[in-house]
Amino acid sequence: MNKMWIILSREYITRVRKRTFLLMTLLTPFLFALLFILPILLTLGLESQKVVEVFDENKIFLDKFKSDKKLKYVACKETDLEKAKKTLKKNNNYAILYIPKFEIESPKGIQIFAEKSVSIEVESQITSHVEKVIEDIRFMKSGIDRQTLDKIKTNITIDTRKLSGEESSAGLAFAIGFGAAFLIYLSVFLYGAQVMRGVVEEKSNKIIEVIISSVKPFELLMGKILGVALVGLTQFALWIILTFAIVSIATPFLDTKKLAEQQMEEAIGKNEKVKEQVTKQQAKMGGALGALANIPVTKIVLTFLFYFIFGYLMYSALFAAVASAVDTEMEAQQFITPISMPLIIAFVAAQAIIRDPDGQVAFWLSIFPLTSPVVMMIRMPFEVPLWQLLLSMALLVLGFVGTAWLAGRIYRVGILSHGEKVTYKKLWNWIFYKM
Repeated sequence: MNKMWIILSREYITRVRKRTFLLMTLLTPFLFALLFILPILLTLGLESQKVVEVFDENKIFLDKFKSDKKLKYVACKETDLEKAKKTLKKNNNYAILYIPKFEIESPKGIQIFAEKSVSIEVESQITSHVEKVIEDIRFMKSGIDRQTLDKIKTNITIDTRKLSGEESSAGLAFAIGFGAAFLIYLSVFLYGAQVMRGVVEEKSNKIIEVIISSVKPFELLMGKILGVALVGLTQFALWIILTFAIVSIATPFLDTKKLAEQQMEEAIGKNEKVKEQVTKQQAKMGGALGALANIPVTKIVLTFLFYFIFGYLMYSALFAAVASAVDTEMEAQQFITPISMPLIIAFVAAQAIIRDPDGQVAFWLSIFPLTSPVVMMIRMPFEVPLWQLLLSMALLVLGFVGTAWLAGRIYRVGILSHGEKVTYKKLWNWIFYKM
């Protein structure tokens, strides 16, 4: 056992001292923080106001367009459309909105001309403004009061609560569960591949034959797996701490209040439908923040650590066993794919599980050891019954013990074999091979 801890320490210290580990650990939090900060910076006014010339043959639209911080509408000075196109660049304007003569009941032929393709957002805004003006004219002709119609429209927000009265949010639960499941899914492949690569390198360099003369194969196997597991936990912890620190430092410099006001102004400047959508989104956001306070964060974090550790240990043992049987990483791929399939299936089934987190598919996948690390984390924010959680954990531990035993049996033979064509039948025979 003492030798296993020596191998564990060596694996850990060797990997955390590598330049790639330091770079990934330090740079990744900045990338995570940038994903949060950059959209706010881009929305807070890095865009300049674009001028749109309105060439209106109906002579009724221009006065009804309302300019905002992103688009400014001006009358086109030219009386000929072709001349207007030629002078657009000279005027340093963004685009021409051409509105031909048409019957208000069947508007058609409206076009936007620009030197380059206009952005999707600009096209959507202009379309929304034109639609609103046409609707207003139609209401007026029909004798319908737009204000009365707006008062009749109903805008409601339904809150979801538990029987205890606490707020809940299916969207928030999905985000937390899916995010935790994705981290486990990614880490198993990322750190499992490191174990596999390390075994293949040691075997191809003949180092393994020297090491195995003084260490039992199973101790060597577990030392490598646990060493890389500690590297993964260290990296995750540093990512979380550094990302939180960077975002906390940057947040006071971001005018988030201004951002909210700007979004509401844009919504009001478009139409009532968009305004209603923004109002609903703000109400949902408020409900989500209330639901966040009721999420059992400590329970989810502890559960995540459990499934991360044992899920990684189980799959890494299998990856190491496969790596010990081959001479190159290329040869290992034919065996890695079947081993990885349960994990991939679990991740693909996430959408079905979200729709019915207490259904039969979700239940069985969450207790089957090869799929439970991903599926149970998706279910956790939806409050899994305690007996199901304990059963899943117990089976995962047993699954790890079983796979570690199988991996150890293959590993003890595979690390000393060279140049052999490995098949599934041969791997099976190695399990029961007596040395």
